[in-house]
Amino acid sequence: MPTFKAATIQMTSTARVSNNLTKARNFVKEASLAGAKIVGLPENFSFMGKDSEKIQMLDDIAEQTKAFLSETAKDFGVYLLGGGFPTRASESKAFNSAVLFDPSGTEIFNYNKAHLFDQEVGDGVTYLESRFTESGKELPSVVETDLGFISSAICYDIRFPEVFRVLSRANCELCFLPAAFTEPTGKAHWEVLLRARAIENLMYILAPAQWGTHDPHGNRKTWGHSMIISPWGEVLAEKTEGEGFALAEINLDELQQRRKNFPALSHRLFF
Repeated sequence: MPTFKAATIQMTSTARVSNNLTKARNFVKEASLAGAKIVGLPENFSFMGKDSEKIQMLDDIAEQTKAFLSETAKDFGVYLLGGGFPTRASESKAFNSAVLFDPSGTEIFNYNKAHLFDQEVGDGVTYLESRFTESGKELPSVVETDLGFISSAICYDIRFPEVFRVLSRANCELCFLPAAFTEPTGKAHWEVLLRARAIENLMYILAPAQWGTHDPHGNRKTWGHSMIISPWGEVLAEKTEGEGFALAEINLDELQQRRKNFPALSHRLFF
C-alpha cells in the first residue's frame, strides 16, 4: 500500500485515565472515518498527572492502556501507536513506553524512552523526568508492515539526531515522535527539529502532541502543533491548537524516488 493516510492526534490529557481513553478512542474513530490507516497518540495520552500518583497507579494504568490500544486498533482496523505511557520498570520507577499495535490488535513494537527530560525551561516548572522514570537502554527497533518500515522515538529524543541516523540505516520510512513539549521549547524548537530530522533522514515524521494546560495551577502548558512532515521537510498537516488531529497522505513511492534522486543517505561517512 504505497499511498495511504496517517493521522496524529492532539490531546489535553489529565490524571483521569478513563476519561483520557474515552477521548482518545473517539479521536481514533474520527481519524479512521477520515481515511487514516495509521494513527498516533501523544506522549502521556492515557495519564498526565502527578508523578507520585503515576507510580501508585502504575500497573493499573499500563494494563488499561495496553488493553485499550489493542482493542481500538482492532475495532477500527488501524495501526495505532500509544505514544508514551507508564509501564513497570522497578518498584519506584516506570518506563515511558511507546507501543504500536497492528489492525488485528497485536503488539508489534515497543520502545522505552531513552533520553529523559531534566530541565528548567523558564515556565516556572522544574522538569525532572528521571526522578520517577527509568531510561530505556536500547534504540528503537524498525518494524516492517504493509504500510512500510515504521519506528518511534519519544519527545526529548528529537534532540539526539544519532537516534534517527540509526533508524534510517534500518530503512525507517515513517517515524513517530509523540510528545508533550513544553510551551517555551515548543515555540522555539518544535517545528525546526521535526523538519530537520525528516530532511536529514529522508523519512516521514509523524508527531502527535499534547496541547494546553495540564494542572489546576496553570503552570504546566504544552505546545501542541501536532504535525506530519514529509521526507523533504514540508509540513503536510498541522493541528496548531485545541484537541483533534492532523491528517495527511503518505506516499512511499514518492519517498523512495526522493531517496533515489537525492541519495544523501548513501553518502554518509560516519553514521
